Amino acid sequence: MADTSERLSLPYLMPAQAQKHVTHNEALQRLDLLVQLAVESFDANTPPSLPQAGEVHALGSSPTAAWAGHADELAAWIEGNWHFVVPQEGWQALDKSSGALRRRAADAWVEVSVPDLTDLPGVGINAGHNSGNRLTVSSPATLLNHEGAGHQLKLNKAGTGDTASLLFQTDWSGRAEMGTAGADDFSIKVSADGSTWTTALAFDAATGMASGMALTQSTEDTTVGRLLRVGDFGIGADAGPVVTDLDAHLLSGSYSSYGGAHAQAPAGANPFSTLDGVFGLLCGNSTLGDQNAYIWQIAIGLDTPGLAFRVRASGAWGSWQRLWSGANTTVDANGFVKEASPIVRLFCGTCEEPAVPLNAQFERQALGQYTLTNVPPLASKGWQIEVPQDANGNRLVYVDCTYDAANGALHVRTSKVIWQDSWAAGEPCDIPEGRWVDLRFGMPTR
Repeated sequence: MADTSERLSLPYLMPAQAQKHVTHNEALQRLDLLVQLAVESFDANTPPSLPQAGEVHALGSSPTAAWAGHADELAAWIEGNWHFVVPQEGWQALDKSSGALRRRAADAWVEVSVPDLTDLPGVGINAGHNSGNRLTVSSPATLLNHEGAGHQLKLNKAGTGDTASLLFQTDWSGRAEMGTAGADDFSIKVSADGSTWTTALAFDAATGMASGMALTQSTEDTTVGRLLRVGDFGIGADAGPVVTDLDAHLLSGSYSSYGGAHAQAPAGANPFSTLDGVFGLLCGNSTLGDQNAYIWQIAIGLDTPGLAFRVRASGAWGSWQRLWSGANTTVDANGFVKEASPIVRLFCGTCEEPAVPLNAQFERQALGQYTLTNVPPLASKGWQIEVPQDANGNRLVYVDCTYDAANGALHVRTSKVIWQDSWAAGEPCDIPEGRWVDLRFGMPTR
């Protein structure tokens, strides 16, 4: 039997050996040196002047002084003497000066390198990976932190028709997905079973415009939970939804009572004798489904500017109530308030349009003769002409008009007032200074 062990050369206790503790302690001393080996320096050739107990050095090729003759060995300071051990292939030692781990190989100490982690077939953290999921993490959370500034998570796909997305699952069945799935438009999709999917919201890659089931689908879509698009219920639109029955329309928002075509007035027609109207609906103190709720409709005339309202109570609409303002009334030359459609004030040397502009063109032809062009005929209902009067109510001028439909021109003649069995036109005269004649026209056709 050999006296020492094969690898660490530990001395064996021999049969009938005297002072066996000496051999045993020598073996322990050698184990104390080599187990969890930590080295003060590598390639050392000069012994330190004041070595510390248990200090170990890996000697170089040309050691001197007390280390002479022990090239490439390990030198340990034990009980005031240097003890030497020949290292074997595969031994590992920690370099205490750098923290690096070294391994004995081919008569040299080489640094143990970090394993190469590039081009791995897969990585599983607390789980196994496969060909479809080459990185698998099983953890309560995953942290991707910045390194000094921001941090980006990049999902790259090969082409437009491919998918780059985040998929959210329940028991391995998809429930929500966000990203560029099958297109470059960004979308958010949801599913209740993992097989039927609904695009809740999508953004066009070129325009940024939104679409999807989370938005209202028509101008009058009242589905609870949907987001209101610009244009629906007239919000931000030139005109709101076309309504054919105002009596039955109980939804809040702005809307048009007639379409672009000059159609026949629908049920619940607006209070204006016009072809078009825009309305706003305000709901009162209850839900839309409560027929007893108070609901207000406000009508705004287009062709005849004006404002009116009506109230629905106990399931029935009240009558329209028109509001009078400067848009649908005028103060005539005598100070009276009168109902107005487009009004032109005719002066001796000019004309004014205080309510609704017609862009009438004025020309004085001669004494008491005036022409207005670019005008419709005088109103067919209600009053047409109001002339200035004196303090006793006597007319200051007599007015006679003829309309040239072919040229859209109204010819006006003013004369002194005479009596010939009735009031009649006398000699021509101009409209008195500071006074005017009110001419009320019909609504222009579109």
